[in-house]
Amino acid sequence: MDRIASSSSESRVSIVGSMNADHVVEVETMPKPGETIIGGPMSIHAGGKSANQAASCARLQLRADLIGAVGSDANADFLLHELNDAGVGTDNIEHVDLPSGSTIIVVDPHGENFIVVSSGANGKVNADFVRRHSDVIERSDILGLCLEAPLQAVVESSRIAHAAHTTVALNISPMPEGLNPALKHCLADVADIAIMNEHETAQWLGLAHEPNLQSDWDALHDQLRATGLDRVVVTLGAAGSVVLDGVQTSHIPAFTVKPVDTTGAGDSFMGAMLASLASGNSLDSACEVASAVSAFSTLGKGAQSSYGNTQQITDFVLNH
Repeated sequence: MDRIASSSSESRVSIVGSMNADHVVEVETMPKPGETIIGGPMSIHAGGKSANQAASCARLQLRADLIGAVGSDANADFLLHELNDAGVGTDNIEHVDLPSGSTIIVVDPHGENFIVVSSGANGKVNADFVRRHSDVIERSDILGLCLEAPLQAVVESSRIAHAAHTTVALNISPMPEGLNPALKHCLADVADIAIMNEHETAQWLGLAHEPNLQSDWDALHDQLRATGLDRVVVTLGAAGSVVLDGVQTSHIPAFTVKPVDTTGAGDSFMGAMLASLASGNSLDSACEVASAVSAFSTLGKGAQSSYGNTQQITDFVLNH
């Protein structure tokens, strides 16, 4: 595996999007529709896809600047404290007159979860908001985006990045409702590199079944190219990930672990991938690093609170 990251002050990642206070409750079994069950104690963790990605990146000693919004409530103080603790640049986070974003997360004994998001202050991150912080994007090596941010912010961020020759990595998650050819075209224009899981890939392509390791990935790549996506990383959970890069298709194995909580594992993958790409690694190598980082993250509870630093990830790899 190539170096996990570089501590060079010249490598920079910017991320635009969401911060949420995650309210997590553990259950023995997932509730069915209309069912009331008794859960364990509720805990609060720092989360939000964009904040998670920034924290994962920063813990690998890369300069990661987050552009986003929080409220003027206790959750705002908590979220900013956790980001600063991870080493994320928070100078481009604004306070707005709305509650900070929050989520409800239910986790079962196998580490699986479901998540409900209340956007709150994150909804204020629009095109004008992004333009106020354009200089951060322009001096970045790579920009990370996801769809927890309003679409206009995603599009404007990518426009600024492309004008500055900054690479854009788009996590096509959560998959938008009302996905249609025009929206696909819009998102494909945003992404130099697209990241999605097997569920999102099936939704994007309109497949009856989710892809797996036995799928015809060359054919799937052709289908993704037809929608405008050329460089794509498809994450497959415990089966690892598949990298579709030009004419090359690579399977990146997952590390075998017994997960405690998978919350934020996909975000840690994205953040580590951004860090590794900014450090000059290839997309394949970046996903190898991301595989280790995301596996480590499942060994602790919560999202950002479970992310490892460079030394912890190095030790984890050496012991596997």
